Amino acid sequence: MDSLLRLVDDLPTLQRAWEREPFVSVGLDDFGDVFSLAAAERMIHTGLPLTAVRLFRNGEQLPSELYRRNRGTSPRSREGLADGGRITELVARGATLVLEELQTHSPEVSAFAAEVSRATGYEVDSTAFLTPPGARGVKPHFDLLGVFLRQLHGSKRWRISPPAKRWPNRVQPVDPAAVAQPVLDVVLKEGECLYIPHGFVHVGDTTDEPSLHLTIGLSGVSWEKVLRTLVTAAADRFEELREALPPAFSDLDRDALYRERVGLLAAHLADLDWSGLPIDALSPRQPPAAQVLDSLTAALGRAGRPND
Repeated sequence: MDSLLRLVDDLPTLQRAWEREPFVSVGLDDFGDVFSLAAAERMIHTGLPLTAVRLFRNGEQLPSELYRRNRGTSPRSREGLADGGRITELVARGATLVLEELQTHSPEVSAFAAEVSRATGYEVDSTAFLTPPGARGVKPHFDLLGVFLRQLHGSKRWRISPPAKRWPNRVQPVDPAAVAQPVLDVVLKEGECLYIPHGFVHVGDTTDEPSLHLTIGLSGVSWEKVLRTLVTAAADRFEELREALPPAFSDLDRDALYRERVGLLAAHLADLDWSGLPIDALSPRQPPAAQVLDSLTAALGRAGRPND
């Protein structure tokens, strides 16, 4: 649980709030070994694919052509890359930089994400947001997964409002008025972390200083997914659940048939041994952590040794 204690200051509080209410943890340790402003700057100048970068200004996403750099003219070099120089200029003009799926590009973030995944049983996705002073990045929105916002540099004001629909399972537009009466209005500072449950509407604005935060998103298995799997398993077992509905010309009592089939399904679900359910098979698979730095050097050293 050491990884979670770098995101929250009290595990019992997290357990009570999980999926139900946002809260802020303060006085956390330095996070520079995982990610930092210097790491973000190095990353944008290493030729990230365009799919790993987004920029926003006043809540609107900017077209990727504004910061695209071609690899070359040959057919093997047509994949667009992010241009670090252009990104820097756009940030200077008030754009928010978003670095997506950091766990696939940073060994340090990948290793931390793997630790959080082991502690929670959830798949972890990591995204960095860099916003200049007095600016808004993304419009009010909600996520389909719970998130931790770990403040790494500067500060950002967050307003969190209750979900219009508890635990939504699809993305929908958010009425900006939804944040008019937030349940939490907080300025997040360096060394603090904000937990936002799945579905809660939120919007962030920088203060008179810039902000860099790392979003740790946790994607688990919903009861909906479990029950869909169990219905399929029940249909494999009971042939009555695979029968087609009566045709329109039939004089069968459809209501009675419905009650019969639902009763059969309910009896099947009630008799299941939950300890034997293959929940692990439904769980998202966390990609393996990237190798630590200097591993290639170590591999070369091993390659020079005779085989055992």
